[in-house]
Amino acid sequence: MKLSATEKGFSLIEVVVSLFILSVSVITIYNLIISTASSSYDLEQRYLAKEVANNRISLIHTLEKPLRPIERSGQMVMGGQQWRWEETINNGPSEEFFEYEIFVRPENEETYIYTIKGLYTK
Repeated sequence: MKLSATEKGFSLIEVVVSLFILSVSVITIYNLIISTASSSYDLEQRYLAKEVANNRISLIHTLEKPLRPIERSGQMVMGGQQWRWEETINNGPSEEFFEYEIFVRPENEETYIYTIKGLYTK
């Protein structure tokens, strides 16, 4: 059976449907890439904030060990960024412990992205 010239190729509806499917696929992939990049950035920020807090904990246990309840704050550079930390040292659950709480945030933001509590001996 021989096809006539009008029966060869794709119809306009087939082309429109295939372009629609292609555009939905591209938009979905683009949104996935943007979401992954945003999640990766947030995870990196949280990791760096945790490292700032870990540095503060190390200093509390060694060089900057307070012997009474105190509040202090400061800045630190970590990962090429400026970080703001605040720590509160209070009496612990018994007389032999102090309790600390450390809050960390990027210098240019108002909300803390990492907080940790712990105890150390007097």
